[in-house]
Amino acid sequence: MRMNKKITPRLLAILLTIALIFSMTGCEKTTVSENNTDTVTTEKNNQSESKEQETSKSDKETSKASDEQETSKSDKEPSKAKEEQENFADFTDRIFASEVALNILNLHCTLAHPENYGIKDYDITLGGFTAEDEAESYELLDKYINELEDFDYNLLTSEQKLTYDIFKTYANDSKKYKGYRLYNDHMSPLNGMQSYIPTILAEYVFYDEQDVKDYLEILKTFPAFFENLISFEKEQSEAGFFMPDFEVDKIVDQCQQFISNADNHYLIDSFNRRIESADFLDNSAKETYKASNIAQIKESVIPAYEYIISELPKLKGTCKNEGGLANFENGKEFYELLVRDYTGSDKSVPEIKKMIEDKYNTDFNEILKITLKDNTILDKMSECPVDLSDPAKVLNDLRANIATDFPTGPDTSFTVNYVPESMEKYTSPAYYILPPIDNLNNNAIYINKSQASDSMEDFVTLAHEGFPGHLYQTTYFYSQKPSNIRKLFSFSGYSEGWGTYAEMYSYSLAGSEDNVTRINQLNKTYTFAIYCLTDIGINYEGWDYNETMKFLSEIGLDKEDSNTIYETLVEEPALYLAYYVGYLEFMELRAEAEKALGENFSLKEFHTFLLQTGPAQFEIIQNRMKSWIDDQKNTKELRNN
Repeated sequence: MRMNKKITPRLLAILLTIALIFSMTGCEKTTVSENNTDTVTTEKNNQSESKEQETSKSDKETSKASDEQETSKSDKEPSKAKEEQENFADFTDRIFASEVALNILNLHCTLAHPENYGIKDYDITLGGFTAEDEAESYELLDKYINELEDFDYNLLTSEQKLTYDIFKTYANDSKKYKGYRLYNDHMSPLNGMQSYIPTILAEYVFYDEQDVKDYLEILKTFPAFFENLISFEKEQSEAGFFMPDFEVDKIVDQCQQFISNADNHYLIDSFNRRIESADFLDNSAKETYKASNIAQIKESVIPAYEYIISELPKLKGTCKNEGGLANFENGKEFYELLVRDYTGSDKSVPEIKKMIEDKYNTDFNEILKITLKDNTILDKMSECPVDLSDPAKVLNDLRANIATDFPTGPDTSFTVNYVPESMEKYTSPAYYILPPIDNLNNNAIYINKSQASDSMEDFVTLAHEGFPGHLYQTTYFYSQKPSNIRKLFSFSGYSEGWGTYAEMYSYSLAGSEDNVTRINQLNKTYTFAIYCLTDIGINYEGWDYNETMKFLSEIGLDKEDSNTIYETLVEEPALYLAYYVGYLEFMELRAEAEKALGENFSLKEFHTFLLQTGPAQFEIIQNRMKSWIDDQKNTKELRNN
């Protein structure tokens, strides 16, 4: 799992991006519509034959003048293109600066030194959930798209065209969420604000004293922020969109664990460690800030969570739908938007289901074939030849071992931390927190010790989060110096699909027998397929609890596991599709490239292409890959000649 550190509501992230719109001067775009072209053709056809045959001196002079104008225009084209490119760069940079400053956590986690980006004034806010904010955002979104279209696309650089395509597609996809505000679940046990914000705060780096002051001010906002969040939940309740009771119970339990040891809270311990490392503070200031932090934990943070514990259960029993999104009015349509958002794929849900089913059936037959040949292989699956006692060493070894098939990334450092005990129960097995774009050495990987088992899955999880997974992919992309605005977009299909791709690759690095490596890979994709098909069944096809239990029991899962899967997919619809559909999209791209290039296909060059292109919608990556394939063919031909 990759933490993208956006605290704004997930589906409104792009809308809040355009809170400030800058009108650009000198941005022209000339287009001819199909209707205009038809009109010109009709007029030409109506001209008399004799007039068409006339070639007067006047006509020749006009033609000569026109040629001179075209020559003049051609001479000016490089200057005009440069101006357009500079305007576009300025436009995206200004949008980046305005969006990143909207939320203090976004700002601090994205930029170590915002003053270097012209950001000196900002509010200490975590965002909000009101309908008024949403309405304003959609209005500004339309304006933003119009201004984007004022640029002459043909005058932009290749990289700017990529940014343009990604941004415009992202914005148009976001527009489709209008009217679905209350469908969003901002307090899910896995990815809810109540768990997400403290996770980010535990990694809040103090670069200077102002950062310490900002941090303490953030803690003061907790009561108001969570009161607003509960107000949103009450609004959902009144409209019939409130969460199931089992989800309430999990969130309340999570919050109770969070505040269970207030005197030795992990936000106190982590703060103290960071303060002790702050060489810009003297001892007196350090002690003062430590005391202030403890005061805010007890006066602001703990009461905010007590408020959730008190208020959320009052809404139990108001859930109108304890099943999937398909049971809401227009719920299927909302799920389609989620699937597009999570996967980055332009395939329809039925097309995605067919793709998963085909792989599922192929995997099952191959698993059956391997296990019939070796009935002991299932016992070998979890065995890991790699010593996992030192995760940092494992990650460094992975970094060295991927060099054959992956390009060299930047020389970055990282830390390996452990999830606080009070958060273990509702936290993923591991996650990676992105570094600020101006400090690529601040990489943090968290491991959930409660879910660790020194098995093969622990090894590939480290690969997923580290090398060649999230840490490697993110820092490689950032080191290519893409437009800053691209670093704000969240493409879960690309990032989590790449993480899954990294896992599948890393099985081969563990040193297991080939058949053990293969059965592990098949088990991974087969398991993902089960989750994803169940997700589609619940949230798109409208399976109820009993239908879900029947499907899962026929596969061989017991009732307890089946119940866990059902509740998870109700709480987090489309989540697993990001991991698996993203992976399948990468594999489709790879198959297409291998087919087109044949013996000239290079896995390392293919990976380089994907990493340099960076996170985007898969149809845009595929379109770019066609040009890359042509370039590869031309390069090989030149070498052969």
